[in-house]
Amino acid sequence: MSKVTFRYISQEDILALNIPYEDVINAVEKVMSEFSKGTCQLPVKIHVNSRPQTYINAMPAYIGGENEAQGMKWIAGYPNNRNKGLPVTWGLMVMNDCETGGVTAVMDARWITAIRTAAVAAVTAKYCKVKDTNTITIIGAGEQGRSNARLMKIVIPELKRIYIGDLYDAAIDAYLKKMQPLMPDVEFIPIRNDEERQKAIDNSQILITATQRSDKPIIYTEMLHKGMLGIPLESTAWEGKTYNWADRFVCDDVNLVKQYLADGKYTDGLPKDEDLLILGDIINGKKCGRASEDEFVITSSHGIALSDVALGQMILEKAEKQGVGTVLTLMEEADIIR
Repeated sequence: MSKVTFRYISQEDILALNIPYEDVINAVEKVMSEFSKGTCQLPVKIHVNSRPQTYINAMPAYIGGENEAQGMKWIAGYPNNRNKGLPVTWGLMVMNDCETGGVTAVMDARWITAIRTAAVAAVTAKYCKVKDTNTITIIGAGEQGRSNARLMKIVIPELKRIYIGDLYDAAIDAYLKKMQPLMPDVEFIPIRNDEERQKAIDNSQILITATQRSDKPIIYTEMLHKGMLGIPLESTAWEGKTYNWADRFVCDDVNLVKQYLADGKYTDGLPKDEDLLILGDIINGKKCGRASEDEFVITSSHGIALSDVALGQMILEKAEKQGVGTVLTLMEEADIIR
């Protein structure tokens, strides 16, 4: 047999590619559309939880259609890592050839996870926001809080104001220092207390919670108003009854939502199956993302492996073209018995 190699792509390799966020949004929108057509395979996440409030997920997927791709993400989330100077979320992405099954690449999954999560939220906003969306509130000043702000501005060029809140004032200060130079045409307003948080929500057309799992909600139904788009990146951050109070529920995958329901993350249940709208169906025009400006629309943006695989394939193709990454040997001999 011939020598078998694969490309190893580190986080710094990915950053060196300088991938435009517009490319990320387009890739996610396309794969969500493809999923709606029924050409993809998406097993439910397999997860282990060895410590309280942690997870390690195995997330395989196959993308059908004209641009085939397949692979798996192995991703961990450990909130206490921030106290150890380590990433809260990190892992690996493995890409496989669709004809042979051979490993074509192993790459960092941290960048992929941060950017694709924000891209799904951005695509959802593109189809489900009210027309005059100029102000959003983001609760959580970490990686997701930053990436969501960056990508929201792309799909909402008229965005003028972002309220930012966090449990820690130091995190808010670091956020402002990072984001204001990157988005000079957006006004960033810190949220320092409950009164300021409610004012921010009252003035916003989109509310995003970019927090880790929590024992109790930080967003309650009475805090919200009609004509909003709610994007909980972690379902436990919102009061359970909000999901049924909403006029429209949009998710990336019904099976994933039902798994989370079985795991107890939707404490007050969910709307009927026929009322669970799939983002891909909205993109393809099968369903409506918003029937009126007065609706409150809520999403379930937990993240599915299809978007990870789509970005993994895009990274691999750009890395091959630019000669980025390290080519490593996987095997050289057919006979492995000694």
